[in-house]
Amino acid sequence: MRTLVYLCAGVEERGMKAAIVTAAGKTPVYGDFEMPVVKDGEEMISVRAAALSNVTKSRASGAHYSSSGVYPAVAGVDGVGVTRDGRRVYFAMPEAPFGALAEFCPINLRRCVAIPGGLDDVTAAAIANPGMCATS
Repeated sequence: MRTLVYLCAGVEERGMKAAIVTAAGKTPVYGDFEMPVVKDGEEMISVRAAALSNVTKSRASGAHYSSSGVYPAVAGVDGVGVTRDGRRVYFAMPEAPFGALAEFCPINLRRCVAIPGGLDDVTAAAIANPGMCATS
């Protein structure tokens, strides 16, 4: 918990770094985005790795059926990070305007899965989407 408080201390004043989509069809830009505030039932994730999948690109362009159409927004539908109490988790489908391609991401606890200790962050973030597609 101390780690996230420390990380958020200067972030709240400037926002957080993120890949920001300013409009449908526009390439995301790196910049400052508002710091999220968690709601009841949500956890603040300190993001360590995020997948750049076809669904991420399609949603960022506004072409995917699940794209919210809310702009500006942070790109990214899933990733790996650390909760306030230090648990490593895979998370998916954050609520707009927040996304996984940012320093922090608020996410409903039902959309988090614990990651086994032997699996590194990058592999855990990258393997989820192909794994889910293979089962459909």
